[in-house]
Amino acid sequence: MQKQFYFTKHALIEMDHDAISMEDVKTIAVNGEVLKVYPDDRKGISQLMFGLANRQPVHVVCAHHNDTIHIITAYKPDPALWETDYKTRKITKT
Repeated sequence: MQKQFYFTKHALIEMDHDAISMEDVKTIAVNGEVLKVYPDDRKGISQLMFGLANRQPVHVVCAHHNDTIHIITAYKPDPALWETDYKTRKITKT
């Protein structure tokens, strides 16, 4: 069964800003590594996915609803906020 994709306006803006293609985001949303699950997201259960696009780390936040994957946002993670693996968030000092 073929998956359908819905991209939020926010996702499209972020993808354009970081030069991430729709195809790369789709691939990561389907085959990427799940870094975190957000069970209480207002849009339904969503998850933070990790993958590489052109050898660059990319995070995709998406929600799977039946046959549709909603892409909430996609971005290149900020090295100031993430460890060098781009999978572990840095601990900030308060």
